[in-house]
Amino acid sequence: MEMGSLPEWFTACAELLAVCTALFLPQVTARRARRESLARMRRVTKGLLVAFADDRENHGAEPVDELESAKDLQLYLRVAFFALNEPREIALRGDVQRLYRALARPQPDIPAVRKEIAAL
Repeated sequence: MEMGSLPEWFTACAELLAVCTALFLPQVTARRARRESLARMRRVTKGLLVAFADDRENHGAEPVDELESAKDLQLYLRVAFFALNEPREIALRGDVQRLYRALARPQPDIPAVRKEIAAL
């Protein structure tokens, strides 16, 4: 039984690597995209929550429905309800909704909520 020449072995290895790349590259790319999407969602929601907390701190007695940051966050949560399908993104949306409700209370504990926002 002949083992073949070095170029034949090199060609066989190259074909094997090409097949592995074709099989697994889409999965790796999709996983990376999901991770980037979650990181982007964290940045956006943290920014929206911080802006809402700042507005609540500066305009304490003003109704929450009149604050622009509250409207932006509500709109984001409504859109996210229909757009998200990954379990980690859905869990993050739930955390953001909980923090929104905590900030929308009549007398919110803003320093405690800010700590939770930083932990997101």
